[in-house]
Amino acid sequence: GRIITNSNCDLAMEKALGEKSLEPGYDHDISQWTNVAGRDNFNVIGPAHPTNALHVPTFGQEAFRLSLTQSNDLAAAPYGIIKRMCSTCDPEMKEIYYRRMTPIPEGYPLLHHITNDRHNGGGKNVWNVDFQLYSTYDDALNDENRWKCPNNSFNYHHPFYGTCSPTGLRVLDQYSIFHWSPGPRAHVGYYINKGEDEGGFVKVDTTPIQGREYGNGMALESDDGKTIYMTGSGRDIWHYDDDFNFKGDEVEADFTAVVKFGKSTALHPQHWSKSGLMVRTSLDSNSAHFSLFRTGLNWLCTQGRLAKGDYSRNFGHCKTNVADAPWMKIEKRMDTYSSFYGVEGADGEITWTLAESEEIPGIGDSTLVGLAISSASYWHVETIFHDLDISQYYFPSASPSISPAPTMIAPFTDINALEVGQAFQSSAGLRSVTASGADIWGSSDSFRFVHYTVSGDVTVDMKVNAFEGDPTLNGYLNHYAKGGLMIRDTMDKSSRHFSLFVMGSQRLADIWRLGTGWSSGSSKTHYDNPRPVWLRVKKVGNVFESYFKYDTAGAAWTKFGATKNMDFGSEFEVGIAVTSNSWGRQVTLEGSDFSY
Repeated sequence: GRIITNSNCDLAMEKALGEKSLEPGYDHDISQWTNVAGRDNFNVIGPAHPTNALHVPTFGQEAFRLSLTQSNDLAAAPYGIIKRMCSTCDPEMKEIYYRRMTPIPEGYPLLHHITNDRHNGGGKNVWNVDFQLYSTYDDALNDENRWKCPNNSFNYHHPFYGTCSPTGLRVLDQYSIFHWSPGPRAHVGYYINKGEDEGGFVKVDTTPIQGREYGNGMALESDDGKTIYMTGSGRDIWHYDDDFNFKGDEVEADFTAVVKFGKSTALHPQHWSKSGLMVRTSLDSNSAHFSLFRTGLNWLCTQGRLAKGDYSRNFGHCKTNVADAPWMKIEKRMDTYSSFYGVEGADGEITWTLAESEEIPGIGDSTLVGLAISSASYWHVETIFHDLDISQYYFPSASPSISPAPTMIAPFTDINALEVGQAFQSSAGLRSVTASGADIWGSSDSFRFVHYTVSGDVTVDMKVNAFEGDPTLNGYLNHYAKGGLMIRDTMDKSSRHFSLFVMGSQRLADIWRLGTGWSSGSSKTHYDNPRPVWLRVKKVGNVFESYFKYDTAGAAWTKFGATKNMDFGSEFEVGIAVTSNSWGRQVTLEGSDFSY
């Protein structure tokens, strides 16, 4: 026979689902919603720590605050809407919408509060003041059919929903404390009304290195690739085993890694939390490594492990008076590892100071290089990093690429860029430009420029056949690498210019700088970008325009992006501009039929 019971229904449900090879979960609409927190099968990034299933990563405090207020329906709900899905809750409690009615105070960890705490956040999350609850998204968006609470009182010991309901009837135990088991409710997820493809952030992979139970976390990268919002927990990066979150890339031989430390926020601050740059041999918790960290005391410490299984150590003394030096750098040259801290001047140049240098043959030539965070506790730290760049170091090559026709070196200038690669042109009209460079963006540029001096009105054309990444790094091509045509006032790194580029993301983008030292601008990107594609930039008087067309019979030029007005000097430069958007790494633009 069959036993029917009112107890352990959740376990019975999971058993029945398992027999059908199913499991609890929720397939959300990524065009409208982003999963920011979840437990059990609703985990944001997948399975949790095998020995601590409740220790789950969530969006960090600042990334969540920014995301919540960047929604599709910003005008209708300016402070955001949160959806909670609970597969083990009662039917009318499975889907609840929280509408924020007031701005989230800066520094207030709202997401942590609604997933782990049982109070009103010190008056920062008060029902009927800071938020309302609803049964549907439309109700939340239009502020209709608000939920009612028994005796008009929200019970903060039942987080998120307060024993409230659509009718005001008291409903108990429909909440989930993420660090409890079972919660009392398992399989719970939280979502914000901002599509994952709407812009702002994209999830990037990290690896929890779990030497001592707590290592975990996640990372989000801004759409422009310049900022990383990374969380990490872990007991420490110390002793014989490391416990932390790691975002690393494989690098062969020598390299330079640079990042700007932005801000670190901890729910439970610890003096020996650590965030910064790391190079290590492997993902083993006892791997050899060399690292440069900002600690919870805001000290700058160079630490590491000389060989696998060795005890951790400090290299030199921690720097206690460099809070105003946010830039961090690690260099590897043969078996010598050096750490630096840097200060950025008004001209954008960074002045570097050597912190420590150490010979560590135990790390080896094949390494993992990137960002590391350990909170020195169970709870996460969120650290914001800017302008991470990991560049393989090698000497300039003068070896020309193979070409079907005789080649010669094309005239070029490296503007604020590392002198690697080369530029060639063939008698058959083929062009090949290989370059490094930090970027063509912001208030100054770093790129290779094959250029010619002209005056008056000009139209510059070229057919782009290919845009390829660094062959020494398995074809790595940064999404924001750029190659294409440029009209430039001067050879100064901060000069005004007007350009049309093929991007590493296979888009087209128009980019300009309207005044010397001004910020760059862009009006449009175009995702439908097969090869070959023709590019054109045009100057008539002070008016600049860009065009493109595909390489098909009878194709007409299509105007692209914005028209801009600039007053150039009597003579200026036109040509082919290429940057890898990753200092030291190479990209190659292949084209033909260049004319001006």
